[in-house]
Amino acid sequence: MEEKCVITTWLFKTDLSNMNAGEGSTNLKELKTYNGGLPYISGQSVRHALRKSIQREQPEAFKCTPEFPCGNITDCWLCDMFGYLLPKEGAKRWSPIKASPAMGQIRSSVTTDLIFRMVNDIECPKCNEKIYPLAARGKGDNNSVKDKNIKQGSKLKCPKCNDSFDAPYDIRQALAYKQLTDNTYRANISLDIGALGIEEVPKIIGEGENAAMDGTNYKELYKDNERIKRIVALLNAIANINDFANQSREMTSASPDFVLIGVQEQYNHKLSSALRMDEEGNINKNAFADVLQDCLAIPNTKIFVGIISGTINNEQEIFDVLEEFNGNGLILCGTPRQAIDETIKYLGDQNEGN
Repeated sequence: MEEKCVITTWLFKTDLSNMNAGEGSTNLKELKTYNGGLPYISGQSVRHALRKSIQREQPEAFKCTPEFPCGNITDCWLCDMFGYLLPKEGAKRWSPIKASPAMGQIRSSVTTDLIFRMVNDIECPKCNEKIYPLAARGKGDNNSVKDKNIKQGSKLKCPKCNDSFDAPYDIRQALAYKQLTDNTYRANISLDIGALGIEEVPKIIGEGENAAMDGTNYKELYKDNERIKRIVALLNAIANINDFANQSREMTSASPDFVLIGVQEQYNHKLSSALRMDEEGNINKNAFADVLQDCLAIPNTKIFVGIISGTINNEQEIFDVLEEFNGNGLILCGTPRQAIDETIKYLGDQNEGN
């Protein structure tokens, strides 16, 4: 393949959410913040979400777990695309996929939400009345009912028939708080195509204290048609990315609302700075144009663009810049999903028969 890099930068808008909580205290899930209160999602969480998104569609391609890597670059997409460390074997692989933190762009208010474990009603053994157990417990010696836990065998009293009975099991009402905010986040993913399917083996000459490295052997483990499959899986995963660290029960979309996808013959991350916003939701028109011009100066670069209306405040200014570059290495595709599909088609056409 002539292409050396696919870099994707995108903006996504969220409603109230906490997509990657900090440690906080024992009963508060704090937002991770930077620059005096702007929220962010760690790069590790972005990589986790991307990995889960790929694995959801290609479960058979994952032969191990991050905790127990197999190192099988040929067959295991996890080890090939996300890298590994095998200390006992003295082997490591740099990750062809790299992710930035998703940086919140707009300063917005923070809401604190009460979260608690729902407690089921229990039945009074005498009158069969359904009772909320925390309302049926007796008071302590100090006339207090602050304790949110009921041990099995503790005395409960039915408010209807006044009969006392033992709690049939432990009942725990856990209370906590979670910070939430709405925002527009900027995320970046790069793929080093030249590293896919390549095993790096150092050439060691001599032994013991006289051992020295004499360059590196690069072994290609599969051909370009397999690389295309893995690139396509990555792009589709970005279109469907959702599984962030704090989203096991909640629903928040992180799919692109405004996306730029660069296909380059040089490995370069410059495009990742194109969508920086100010805190009012505007992208600097001149800086945006300069970044596009700088990236398109790389020979044979293609930039595929998709946007959902309303993502940024100065939309018309940015469209004017895009129209200026459209057809000169930049391709306006419509929506983000269409931009991803056009990128996939372009890569397939460029490498047909390989």
